[in-house]
This record gives sequence, C-alpha cells and structure tokens, in this order.
Amino acid sequence: MITATGVIVPSAGRGSRMGTGQAKQLQPINGTAILAHTVCRLLALDSVRYLIVPTSTDLYQVTRNILSQCLKETEKSDTVKIEVIAGGAERMDSVRNGLVNLMNTDAELVLVHDAVRPCFPLEAVEKAVDVAMSRGAACLGVPASDTIKLVDEDHRVISTPVRKRVWHAQTPQIFHKHILFEAYKKAEESGFSATDDASLVEYAGYPVHMVEGNRQNIKITYPSDLFFAEKWIQENTRT
Repeated sequence: MITATGVIVPSAGRGSRMGTGQAKQLQPINGTAILAHTVCRLLALDSVRYLIVPTSTDLYQVTRNILSQCLKETEKSDTVKIEVIAGGAERMDSVRNGLVNLMNTDAELVLVHDAVRPCFPLEAVEKAVDVAMSRGAACLGVPASDTIKLVDEDHRVISTPVRKRVWHAQTPQIFHKHILFEAYKKAEESGFSATDDASLVEYAGYPVHMVEGNRQNIKITYPSDLFFAEKWIQENTRT
C-alpha cells in the first residue's frame, strides 16, 4: 500500500536577488511559471495525496490557477487535494501553516520542497520517501565537492570540517508527520529558528538521514540560474 504523503511548497517569498520585480516563483521558464514546473513534477510522485502552497494574499489567485492547471495536466484531479493558504513572514511560518492543515488528514509523511527548485530527480525523491517512512526523516542532498571552512564574524577561519562528512542539503525533505509537528512545537517554545526543516528536526532530537540527489537540483536564485533550468527542463520534463 502506498504511503499517503502531504506536500508543502512554501511560496510566499519574493526573491529580490533575481532583480526582476516579479515574485521569483512566477518567473517564466519556457513560458511557464517556475512554480508550475515544480508542482507538476511533484505530482508525478505516486504517494502524493495532498499539496498545500502557502503564499501571500496578493498571489493567492494566480497560485490557485497554477495548481489547478497542474492537476489538469497531470490528470491528478481525482487523487490529489490541493489548497492555497496564507503564508507567513518567514519560511518557517509558511511551513507551519501548511503543517497545521495536514494534521487532520491521513497523510503519514510530510514532504517540504522549495517552490523554486524544479529540477529535482524523481527517483532520488522516491527513495527518500521510502527512507523517511522506515527511519523517520530524510533529506535530499549531495556530498560537498569543495573544502568547507567555518569562519567567525571577522571571516577568520575557525575550523575545516572533514570533507567526506560534509553534504549540501537540498529539498525535498521528508518526515513522519508527528516528528515534524513535534519539531515545530519545540522550536516555537524555545525560539529556535533555522533555514530548513531538517535543522528543526535535528534540534528536536530526531535523526535525519541524507539521501543522495544530484547537483542539477538547484534552487533558482539568480538570473543565470534560469538559463540552466530552462535547458534542464527541456531535456527532463516529467522524467
């Protein structure tokens, strides 16, 4: 039996580093918004039963239209429930809002994925879903290829971690629903904040297992990233 998975795609940010004045997730690639490429690819995962996109009030309708079109294109209207909800001031706030909406569903797993990361490998994500189901929490990532330096506020090197132990974290990140809920509860009670959900789960005392993805799974941040993503999408659509 396929595990029911709820997907949260935080999409309330603007992405000022792109420099276009348009919300980054709505920036077009091959004539289609980045968010649409991301969501349609997520819907290719067999276990997805719920897909929630927290966003800002002014982007609600356009986001709703994108999700509806993705359901139609992927023929998942009968199997996946979508919902656009209010996002928060920070990424953590948006994910928390999405998690609250999933708590009373039959979703056993929660998959959190960046809205502007459309080039993820489906096979690796499916493996991560299996790892999360059996071990509690999984994070897609790749081993570091460069030597990493930890520095202080003056940019003085403090230490050099052993490279073979250093990975670059990506998304999707997948968790048992109760684990992610407990992690957010503990973070809220203690005032702890983090830039990804795996860090919250680690802080709550749960182990997170890395699953190797690939280096093409970039988070689109700068205009130059669009050129790579455009080519990748042309070559890898729905595969």
